[in-house]
Amino acid sequence: FFSRLGRILNLFYCELSGLIKQNHIFLKNHSSCREGNKLLLDIKDSDLETATYLRFNVMKQTFYGRKDAATSFAAAINCRPQIMRDAIPNMLPILTPPGINPYTQVELHDKFGPCLDAADATITCPEPSEKIRALVKNEKSDRKTLKLKLIQAKKEAREKIVMVALGDEKWEDKKSKIEGEAEC
Repeated sequence: FFSRLGRILNLFYCELSGLIKQNHIFLKNHSSCREGNKLLLDIKDSDLETATYLRFNVMKQTFYGRKDAATSFAAAINCRPQIMRDAIPNMLPILTPPGINPYTQVELHDKFGPCLDAADATITCPEPSEKIRALVKNEKSDRKTLKLKLIQAKKEAREKIVMVALGDEKWEDKKSKIEGEAEC
């Protein structure tokens, strides 16, 4: 994204890479930055009172779209903002947000939707479609089934460990003996 943005700026503005040194300070005063058709940038060597200023025109003379926009340079400068607006959609990709997880979308609507005003609720947590609700319902069911299977597998593993540790006696018999001793 930023490399493409740099390419767009290079279509309209001059490269400053050779002019910028360490500790340089950039100054741009809105009232003094325009002189005729120039867009000026002041570069100061340091923050000392005796520092020297370099004034540099950052606008390219042959910027993108100049030939198509107008015959004179002054007219092209006036058209430049519109040329830039037209160039951006062609050169920068439109980023689409990833959206909200379906499970979160249903939870937001069901739990927080009733707490908001109707106008705010439609924007913040809109009603999920039936497809999304069915997807979440199936996911919850699958999670519950998986959780029950895990609990059952843990019980079986615990019983096997106890049987190995206590010998061949049945777990229920040992369990009742242990509980009986605990009551005494």
